[in-house]
Amino acid sequence: MNSEIFESIIEITGQKDTDSLEYSLAATLAELMDIQEVNLINIPYKGLSNYLVSELSLSITSDGNKKHYKWNNLSTNIDVTPDIQQVLLNRQALGVKINSQSTQFYFPIVLGEELHSILAIKSFDDILKNDELINGFVRIYQNYQVILTENERDKLTGLLNRKTFENKLNRLIKPDDKAHSQSIHSSCWLVMIDIDHFKSVNDNFGHISGDEILLHLSQMMKDYFVGNNLLFRFGGEEFVIILEAMPKEVATATLEHFRKLIAAFSFPFVGNVTISMGFSQFNRHDFPPTILDQADKALYYAKQHGRNCLFNYENLIDDGKLVTPEDNSSIELF
Repeated sequence: MNSEIFESIIEITGQKDTDSLEYSLAATLAELMDIQEVNLINIPYKGLSNYLVSELSLSITSDGNKKHYKWNNLSTNIDVTPDIQQVLLNRQALGVKINSQSTQFYFPIVLGEELHSILAIKSFDDILKNDELINGFVRIYQNYQVILTENERDKLTGLLNRKTFENKLNRLIKPDDKAHSQSIHSSCWLVMIDIDHFKSVNDNFGHISGDEILLHLSQMMKDYFVGNNLLFRFGGEEFVIILEAMPKEVATATLEHFRKLIAAFSFPFVGNVTISMGFSQFNRHDFPPTILDQADKALYYAKQHGRNCLFNYENLIDDGKLVTPEDNSSIELF
């Protein structure tokens, strides 16, 4: 085996999370072949018919024998062209001529039985002549992605777990100190959700009924919060959402509508169940514990003021219903 390929395999299988694994695959292919661009196009939950989402893009330029990489990690909507539709349906690699110089190649990535994403590669050359090499790395990626995904997901609900939340949040707010940093470029929203009176449900109806509620709630979250939002089971009956950047009024209306959907839903064995919600805005310069603490305070306020309601931390501060730590002279640090 070529030593360069062997080292690339070691690099890919040395990754500790799915985000790093994606970067490693893109960089590996760029090192081994003469290509212009690599995109990993994710297929959102339930496979939206009008667009897909590219969350990782690598552009490659050459200066003599040296390659220069430019990462673009902003989520971008990709239209489902007839060529992409063909890949989605047939799950087979496809090469499409863009112009007299460049060709776009698509390689489907399947996890288990589900089409997970599409590897899109733009090149001057006919890289299908290297299809064995590319498919080999795709298979390694697929196998390792399954292992890492299982470690990042909550076993019951399938949502991302608390450990993954910490990694995702840290990656979002870190400055661009690395070429493949995924820092955000505008403010997002951290949302905390708690199921009201969940202990009573377990006590009165049993833990199986409680699990049914958790499963139905997580499924409704997946159905409702599509696109670039991140969904987590934080622990027990508590959930967290990293909501993509949008105006506060839109975020409030979106979350309020979801709260009402839950309140109107009839859960098996139990009937109606409500949730309390708190949310706060954050950007790349904020401190992770502070971000979580602010949303948690808004959630606690909701739990203390009637439940089945939604509060925003910044609004509570502006209205004088909460005080910031700087303004609360009674707080002792030690």
